[in-house]
Amino acid sequence: MEWIREILEKAAVSEEGKLDVDAVLGEIRKAFPNHAVPKSDFNEKIKELKSADETIKELKKASGDNEELQEKIRGYETEIKELRKSAEDTQRTYALKEQLGKAGVLDPDYLIYKAGGIDKFTFDKENKPVGVDDAVKPYREDEAMAHLFRQETKKPPYQPQGGGAGGLENPFAKETFNMTKQGELLKSNPEQARAMASAAGVKI
Repeated sequence: MEWIREILEKAAVSEEGKLDVDAVLGEIRKAFPNHAVPKSDFNEKIKELKSADETIKELKKASGDNEELQEKIRGYETEIKELRKSAEDTQRTYALKEQLGKAGVLDPDYLIYKAGGIDKFTFDKENKPVGVDDAVKPYREDEAMAHLFRQETKKPPYQPQGGGAGGLENPFAKETFNMTKQGELLKSNPEQARAMASAAGVKI
């Protein structure tokens, strides 16, 4: 943890050879947020937080019975705990949003909000979400929430033997051949037009 090491190396030492713990804590307090914000490697940041815990233990030894410094150390420990929670929550949020996207969710942020936050989801020891499909199933089945999910495009029905489906005749079939309707269908629904042409034995 280079940044803490640099602070310790620059720390003032009294004539008696004692470390100025108060000054060290102040420098760590100011520098820590810049190093604790997770960017690309969250696991590495968690390791740094553990290293910071070890540094606190050493500072406790150096401060001895000084109650004021002990109180400051306790405050710093609280900040470390909060920063660790923030780092883990950020890691979980990115992983969860990625899985929600794969599950067809168009607005992961809103769905997480509707669910009550990331604490409503389950994660493994590596902070990876588990059971995402089951978690979003109630929302997927709720008509009021349908807009949050990617909808599959359904192919329009057609009758493969030259007839029509739903009152639509096959304009490519010999008995219902109609070039005007063929052009209209190719323009409005090319996928259905190709399917009807194929059913009638016509290549387009």
